[in-house]
Amino acid sequence: MRFVDTVAEFKEELGVKGGTVFSQKDLETIYSIAFGKYDLAEYQQAAELFTHLLLHDPYDIRFWKGLASSEQMQKNYKAALHAWAVHSLLSGHDPDGHFHAAECYLSLGEKEEAKRALKIAEKFVSGTHQRLERLKEHIDG
Repeated sequence: MRFVDTVAEFKEELGVKGGTVFSQKDLETIYSIAFGKYDLAEYQQAAELFTHLLLHDPYDIRFWKGLASSEQMQKNYKAALHAWAVHSLLSGHDPDGHFHAAECYLSLGEKEEAKRALKIAEKFVSGTHQRLERLKEHIDG
């Protein structure tokens, strides 16, 4: 199934009408509100807004990052992992999604998966990355 079809199916399941179209200015306003909710530690509300944004533009990596971060902060690690996966696919060589996936795997007690995610993140980092090194030390105990 194609990604566009999956998004359409997801919209239908949530009852989102296909005719609602937001301008770029509207999307940016909603994004600002979602980001503000995240900054205020209102993670559930932020996640709902980021999900809404994704239904209108599933290719904007900022929206995936916001959703993944919001889910991770709520300790919804499996949901966060799904969002980090899409973020990583869309962002190319950005190590952040893989790094945060490693954090989620570690929180779930899946050390081997955390190590795999960190290895991928390391491929995209030039030089030493302190956060990566600290997380590796934490995994290895």
